[in-house]
Amino acid sequence: MLSLQHPYISVALDGQRTYGGGQQFSDNHMVNLCGCGIIAAADTLLYLQRWHNHGRIPMLDVCLQTNPLPFSAYHELIHQLRREYFPLIPYLGINGLMLAAGMQRFFRHYSLPFSCRWCVSHRELWGRIETMLAADLPVIMSAGPNFPFLWQKEKVSFYEKTPSGDYHPSSGARAHYFTVTGMDDRWLRISSWGRCYYMYRSEFEHYARRHSTTIVSNILYIERKT
Repeated sequence: MLSLQHPYISVALDGQRTYGGGQQFSDNHMVNLCGCGIIAAADTLLYLQRWHNHGRIPMLDVCLQTNPLPFSAYHELIHQLRREYFPLIPYLGINGLMLAAGMQRFFRHYSLPFSCRWCVSHRELWGRIETMLAADLPVIMSAGPNFPFLWQKEKVSFYEKTPSGDYHPSSGARAHYFTVTGMDDRWLRISSWGRCYYMYRSEFEHYARRHSTTIVSNILYIERKT
């Protein structure tokens, strides 16, 4: 499996270590309800700061003083990012263009050598994810809302991997951001809700084309400036 080159972000919670953050742990109702985009953005920025450091960023550095990250510092970061870079539309969250705009503002503010855009051609999707992982860049991905029938409840399945190597359906998502940390020719390894899951690539393709749209079921493509 092609993977990120360093350990992924982890938060200390009730004596356990999470695999990335999770909006369900927030004490803010709106973040708890629809803050998955901010969580994915925060984890990506923290990963870049920890492993691709380009100078001090106080709001990130305070989280990175210990490993795993302190729960209180992590969620103070979430609130700060929401106020300054990633405003939430009440009950709807943040769309891909807003997410990309917030990341671009952050990159420019701290003179980070990255640029990003929302949405790549679906023909290029897996190649773009592979390119980012090979460059040690987390991939923010979305399973968009059902479209055009917004009231439907179709989801893309998330799986858990057993010690024996089998995959079992665990949960599912729609209108949800998560972060890709690894991939092979069949599976994506992802971080969502503070846990490690796997998603079948062909099932994501089916979901995006049949139950959503490839414009919103897509990725935030980040690349290093040359």
